Amino acid sequence: MHRIFHSQKFKMSLLFSPIQVGDMQLKHRVVMGPMTRSRSPGEVANDLNAEYYAQRATDGGLIISEGTSCSVTAKGYEHVPACLTEEQAKGWKKSTDAVHAKGGYIYAQLWHVGRASTAKLQPDNKPPVSASDLPTKGKDKPRSLTVEEIKFIVSEYKLSTRRAREANFDGIEIHAAHGYLIDQFLQTSSNKRTDQYGGSIENRARFLFEVLEACLSELPASKVAIRLSPYMNGQDVSDENPKALFTYVISRLAKYKLSYVQLTEPVWGAWKPGPPHSQSKLNEFAGLLQSPTKLILTGGYTLETAEQALQEGRGDLIGFARPFITNPDFVDRLRNAYELTPYQDFKKYYGGGAEQYTDWEDYVTLEAKRKKEKSGQEQAGAGASHL
Repeated sequence: MHRIFHSQKFKMSLLFSPIQVGDMQLKHRVVMGPMTRSRSPGEVANDLNAEYYAQRATDGGLIISEGTSCSVTAKGYEHVPACLTEEQAKGWKKSTDAVHAKGGYIYAQLWHVGRASTAKLQPDNKPPVSASDLPTKGKDKPRSLTVEEIKFIVSEYKLSTRRAREANFDGIEIHAAHGYLIDQFLQTSSNKRTDQYGGSIENRARFLFEVLEACLSELPASKVAIRLSPYMNGQDVSDENPKALFTYVISRLAKYKLSYVQLTEPVWGAWKPGPPHSQSKLNEFAGLLQSPTKLILTGGYTLETAEQALQEGRGDLIGFARPFITNPDFVDRLRNAYELTPYQDFKKYYGGGAEQYTDWEDYVTLEAKRKKEKSGQEQAGAGASHL
């Protein structure tokens, strides 16, 4: 286990102060970010998923669900839940009910992977879809979506939002980051179209805003959010002029009065090296969002860097993801500067059953076990000294 540095200079913690986000009155600013866990066979969320989310829920805290497929062509990995049918909505309601029972909130992340998929996961084993027919390294060559197909996927986002509402989610987050479908339309390396969805920034952003408008036809802006990842260049997706692109997108999003915008740090934990968070390229977009929309910053934060970002006004909330895998009580551990159970063998975290999913213990339970074990050893030692 390792200890989070607990800085003394932040005597009044913003990380554990309340904040209004959309329709939610949160009691702290630690957000559980979305993480694919691949434990929903048949694309239907289940009882085990509900247990997992309940373990990580906190009173007045926000959880963003793992990416949930919002289209018949969206699937990119096995055993990922979807949110398109009545059955899938009922499956997800088990998780939302479990989180609400703990006093928490949960948003559904609507996710289409686009060209990050493979033919074996697509209907009739057809090639995956994208803005253009340019492949991601190591993946099948995609086919370029027709305008008619784009309109159909937009309608699927609308349906998925309706299902999320039926599942009693507190809102939805549109995944427009990390090199997935919407990001493939946004950025020049993956979008070579010559029609109304390609070329200019306005055209490349058209699909994103059509999806947003479709979601807003089912939910108010106070229950709709979006995730973006400027400068991250995930899955071979990059842009010739990212500052201009994302300045346009974020400035336009500001007019909608959404619940929040989540930005992924280009320095993504230990996976993508770079400058410290205080020197992040995301600072280029400071001030573009307007109240009431809040800004969530996610990626590689610690207790101290999270608090610093809030104190300096760079964000309103901080997202954490991987630490929640091995620390179901991560919020309490941050609050009390308790030791963390480290994130280690990631190969065991994706797919499977309860093992390394719902069998991680909270700090109090671990400490009780350690004390009991220590007491037993001391008693054994005392007994031996009388022999």
